[in-house]
Amino acid sequence: MSNSFPELGFFIVDLVISFLILVFTLRILLSICSASVNNPITQSIIKITSPIRSLLFFIPNISRFEVSSFIVIFICHFLNIYMQSTILGSNIIIERLLIFSFKSSIFSLLNALTIIFIILAISSWFVQSQQLNRNPALDIIYQITNPILYLIKRIIPTSVGIIDFSVIIALVLIHFLQNFLNIIL
Repeated sequence: MSNSFPELGFFIVDLVISFLILVFTLRILLSICSASVNNPITQSIIKITSPIRSLLFFIPNISRFEVSSFIVIFICHFLNIYMQSTILGSNIIIERLLIFSFKSSIFSLLNALTIIFIILAISSWFVQSQQLNRNPALDIIYQITNPILYLIKRIIPTSVGIIDFSVIIALVLIHFLQNFLNIIL
């Protein structure tokens, strides 16, 4: 029974860190794709992340990529991995911890894109037209995926009749990118 309080504390801290990673990952994806700020979900993400991001006001963006948000994701992964290592009692090598945190930060973005593309594929079974859609969550998904799908469609012919394979190609490319990062990092 004495171990339940530290485990509960670790669980709560892990939950908060995971939430921050999710919200800042979505913020990066929304800023890269220039999502509409009129969407209520986008407004909520901006309101949640603004206080933390304002602490890193001095870090400039690279084009539409928010470096400060990526740094927050990196710090969250670093803290989470560090806490897990200390609780498990394993040796902490800072260089490996930094590399693994960086790799985890990139994987957060790629995993979020994977989930978004899967949601897009499933939603295409139910929502027939993006213009008729009145769901703010699906609007965000369309705004994030449309630039990527447009680029894929420009490079590779993806349609066979009425079937569009661009989402599958995007998922395969994300998977290859993840495997490539696993090899080099």
